[in-house]
Amino acid sequence: MSYLERSTDEAGYPAMDFEVFYQQGISCFVWGLPKPLVRQAFKRVCADQQAKGKVVAMWQVRAFVYGLSGRYGGGTLKRMSPEGYQWPSPPDRSWETIVCVYPNGACELDFVHPVSRMFWSEDNGFLVLPTEDYALMGRWWFEEMGFEIMVMQPLMEVRVCDSLPPHLKLV
Repeated sequence: MSYLERSTDEAGYPAMDFEVFYQQGISCFVWGLPKPLVRQAFKRVCADQQAKGKVVAMWQVRAFVYGLSGRYGGGTLKRMSPEGYQWPSPPDRSWETIVCVYPNGACELDFVHPVSRMFWSEDNGFLVLPTEDYALMGRWWFEEMGFEIMVMQPLMEVRVCDSLPPHLKLV
């Protein structure tokens, strides 16, 4: 049995165990993800499958690779990322990629250093994404692709002030 024969069920409807891997590969293709981010997306879809108590089969791996090629029944999909766009890569292996998500839905790609706890954007500005359309590439997309998400709360404020009187009593 060919792995493509598993793309539909007996009634001719899309088989979700095939479709989820295929669509993850398609998403990697249309946004032009580099190999490290493709690996990250593949690990995420496998982890989701295993979290449901299911084993990842070789035909599902092939479905992902088929999607990654951009092929579908009628030809090849077009890329959605702008011509010449390159996904940023960390300056060295010590930096981790993170997506900062704001209450209005805005997403900013950044790198964070786990030891110094510094963000790349502090000295260099945020990294450019292929689109600013949150309907196409919002928090949901980054989560599906396995990115680390940090939910931002810009309305929070930190103040340095004299200590307040204690509100607890000795018992």
